Amino acid sequence: MTQYEFDKLLEKYLQGGCTPEEELLLDNWANRQMEHDTSFLPEEEAKLIKKQLWRRIRRGVLSHSLSITRISWVRWGIAASIVFILSLFFQDIIAPRKSEHLSSKLKHLEHRNTSKKTQTLTLVDGSTVKLQPNSAITYPKKFNRQNRVIYLKGAAFFKVKRDSSRPFIVHTGTLVTEVLGTSFHIKQHEENNTVEVAVVTGKVSVYTIKPEQKDEHNGLILTPNQRVVYDQVSQNIVPSIVENPLQLNTASLSAPKLDFEEASLQSVLDVLSTLYGIEFVISTDQIKDCTITADLNGLSMFTQLELICKSIDASYEKRGTVVFINGEGC
Repeated sequence: MTQYEFDKLLEKYLQGGCTPEEELLLDNWANRQMEHDTSFLPEEEAKLIKKQLWRRIRRGVLSHSLSITRISWVRWGIAASIVFILSLFFQDIIAPRKSEHLSSKLKHLEHRNTSKKTQTLTLVDGSTVKLQPNSAITYPKKFNRQNRVIYLKGAAFFKVKRDSSRPFIVHTGTLVTEVLGTSFHIKQHEENNTVEVAVVTGKVSVYTIKPEQKDEHNGLILTPNQRVVYDQVSQNIVPSIVENPLQLNTASLSAPKLDFEEASLQSVLDVLSTLYGIEFVISTDQIKDCTITADLNGLSMFTQLELICKSIDASYEKRGTVVFINGEGC
């Protein structure tokens, strides 16, 4: 495309007469102008800045710039004015962010696991991170007095040292995981643009912050053996039960007996609920009076459920973080 053709295309765009193909040409040009200066920014923020730039042009910033610079309304002036707007935009928006970014990098450390084995890091507060291969975290050399914030790309297991005055906050893409002291897994799936958070001990708050309203967020609280899968495109947070629930730490309590003899279905489910921290619901009256005789020791939770259901001709169904038991009678 010659300079003359480019100038004409800009003029046509400002008059609202561009075809989608022509707008794509201009969009590619804007991307080339911004690529170098925004390379340090997260992808989503770079996209937002590009939208803001074009919004300024559409709202008449161009004519305002023309009056300041006394550029006449001719084809070559349009191109020069757009470039001038870009320079103002970078000066007002990009330069401060770049300065902030460079300052922040001086105070932060980045660790990338390029090996094929899990690497364990101990943070300054005593928390540990088991970083999976092809993953990376960015964290401060010293946490401030208000919080402990780190950024994760990939997958890791966190065992957080409890500090009630400073929440531990993990940013994974647009998902935020916040705790005071607990252990949990985070895994980012780039192939389907999702993030999974699964709790091992304690409670975890998982939420997303609305880009346009940083003080508002939506999410939920997870407890052991619960997880969420967050879709970064639709921004939906879907809760569920982990694939292999583990028994809770019941050191302060006597271990429940898992060898049942003519025990009611409800009493068996109450024991499993205490053992795994999961809610079980009998959804049909016909099986409430059924009794269970079985030794469930040494089996995984879902294998235990399968044996229970087979013995009373029932089935189980996972709905979110709750398990429902269905059946027509024993």
